[in-house]
Amino acid sequence: MSNPYAPPENRPGTPDDAPAQEAPAWPPAGAPRPASVAPERPPADPEGTARATSLTRLFAVLVLASVLVATLRLPWQAAALPFALAAIVVGVRALVVAVRARARGLGPLLAVGLVISLAWTLLLSVQLALWPAQQDKQECLEGALTLGARSACETQFEKDLDDLRTSVEDRSTGS
Repeated sequence: MSNPYAPPENRPGTPDDAPAQEAPAWPPAGAPRPASVAPERPPADPEGTARATSLTRLFAVLVLASVLVATLRLPWQAAALPFALAAIVVGVRALVVAVRARARGLGPLLAVGLVISLAWTLLLSVQLALWPAQQDKQECLEGALTLGARSACETQFEKDLDDLRTSVEDRSTGS
């Protein structure tokens, strides 16, 4: 019994009668390459890759500096935004250099890093917009010795945020 899943046979009647045939070379000599075979990528530029790597390190240091400065007290916390903006500029430059140098692996890494640093910059901008309310909360917490006083500081901060939100809404509606 023959195998029903085997491909059909395209051989002459009996193996004894058929002449021996060699398999043709694929693709035939002189024929164009099949479209499914990807062309070889040009090699990466070593100097460009080194420059992109250096810029990537600087980008990482600037993002780290921005995060560390953001943990400081309020007057110093504002310096985190320039670090974040500088990181974005350096990150875009590093991405352009990496793509031009065909540095494998740096492009996606930098793209993800840029998205994260853009989100971080937006967060820092929102925090700076809330500067007066945060300054009042910080001054209140400096003098709060009890849990009740800390709770009162948090309640006042939430009230200040609500007041700020309503004033922004009033300005946007034109009232």
